[in-house]
Amino acid sequence: MANMAKTMADLQDLSRMEDTASLERTKALDMESGQISEAVYWSCDQVADYIEMLGFPQYRECFLRNKVDGRRLILCNASRLNALGITDFKHIIFVAKSIRELLHIEEPYWNRSVSLPYMESIGRYLEQRSIIGRRADELDYETFTNETRDTKFQPILTNQGILNWN
Repeated sequence: MANMAKTMADLQDLSRMEDTASLERTKALDMESGQISEAVYWSCDQVADYIEMLGFPQYRECFLRNKVDGRRLILCNASRLNALGITDFKHIIFVAKSIRELLHIEEPYWNRSVSLPYMESIGRYLEQRSIIGRRADELDYETFTNETRDTKFQPILTNQGILNWN
């Protein structure tokens, strides 16, 4: 029975090592692409340091208590910051804007055309990265853009500009 428990523990350790290796591989690919911010891979302490660096040391504990790491930071928009403990409206607006700029997420527009994707590809990718799991750990930006390329959002290729002299 003791050997079986040891074997199970060894398997769990091996699985954690594989997950860590997969995440490091994905991080390297994302950093190589130059499109994704390193903040996506920050720890809770690094996120709290960033909030403090913005000039809000009073909110450091809010982010630490809620265990906001880089993945959860992706989801920290103006509507969710209140739940974390940031109650001053001007602070909410400033912190949300700073997070969007840090992660290279476009500002949400109320008048965005329905004929366009609901957000840019970086925003859609980060939305997928915010999910915890093996699939999200293995997903890098280049693979995501190749898998989600939708033909209806690609330019139409026509021969309208070609002149026929027949």
